[in-house]
Amino acid sequence: MVDQLLASTLVPLWLKVAWTTMVIVIVLIYWRHRGPANFLWFSDITFLVLVPGLWLESSFLVSFAACLVLVAELLWSVSFFGQLLHLPRVIGLADYMFDQGTPLWLRAVSLFHVPLLAVIIWAPWRLGYEPGVYPWVVLITWIVLPLTRWLTIPERNINHVYRFPFAAGAGLTAVQHMLVLMIAVPLVLQLPGHVLLRALFGN
Repeated sequence: MVDQLLASTLVPLWLKVAWTTMVIVIVLIYWRHRGPANFLWFSDITFLVLVPGLWLESSFLVSFAACLVLVAELLWSVSFFGQLLHLPRVIGLADYMFDQGTPLWLRAVSLFHVPLLAVIIWAPWRLGYEPGVYPWVVLITWIVLPLTRWLTIPERNINHVYRFPFAAGAGLTAVQHMLVLMIAVPLVLQLPGHVLLRALFGN
């Protein structure tokens, strides 16, 4: 098994090692400073899934990771770089990156979103995209969202289970909010990503 992992060539060894090292460092930092609930973020789930995905060169796992967060990561990048360059604010996904109440070094850890976006585009291009992952992405989404609501506090607003990153829907009840989220995330965020990835890299 080890020989197979080292001998494979579709994903460079340096990328596997670098990604795994980055994830280990981030996990240690977030576990101490943000707690285990932080790993319910879809982006955190994704960078964890990519560890075995890259080592095993699994088209299924990297496709799952890409479908799960591609559109969300694109929106995060628009939000972050837009504010960094003082462009008009489009969406507030990366507002926390400019929160002076959080130490700069801890905010800097979230820059993992930049290589994450690069890898979830590169890996399906390299290994192929499996269209069959979409139902699994929806299933995991429907598990993670209620679990996040159950295990986390409103102040953290992980996966936006308490508040959307925009004003619309502020008057919804808790049940209405969750229903909208569980419908909107698969249809508005993940389905367009799935369609795009399938068109570009589908087997």
